[in-house]
Amino acid sequence: MERKLIYLTGFMGSGKTTVGSKLGEKWSMDVIDTDQWIEHKEKKSIAEIFADEGEAHFRDLETEALKSIKTDSLIITTGGGIVGREENRKLMKRQGKIVYLYCDIEEIIRRLEDDTSRPLIQHRDEEKITALFRSRMVLYEEADVIIDTTKKSVEEIVEAITLWRRKG
Repeated sequence: MERKLIYLTGFMGSGKTTVGSKLGEKWSMDVIDTDQWIEHKEKKSIAEIFADEGEAHFRDLETEALKSIKTDSLIITTGGGIVGREENRKLMKRQGKIVYLYCDIEEIIRRLEDDTSRPLIQHRDEEKITALFRSRMVLYEEADVIIDTTKKSVEEIVEAITLWRRKG
């Protein structure tokens, strides 16, 4: 049986968790968020994992999550940095379809303005955030489809992904 996993990727603040939840409702599919999976497994927040064990350990846990989630039909929302490892990109490609939720960096910075939960943006350095965004862009663009979420409602984004899925 062919696996029908849908991976939502994109930079932090692009809407992966929110869109994933709405897609799950619309398509009557379960949704797993890799960050939540890791927090549950480790019994720590992502920020605590970064502080206690470092980013490299967190990235190992992301790979473990991709390998451990065993099902045939699921929407998986990923952390923004999961594409940084070639192994992760290959796993996602082999196991399903990848949807890149693109959002303009200016909009992302606006959306993340009051977010204190993300370890990589604690110092609110817009130049560093922009550089990180740009460094990941080419990796995100390896996706099967790119959906622009900038200034779009969750409903519009869900509809765009649904139309793409029907064509595929």
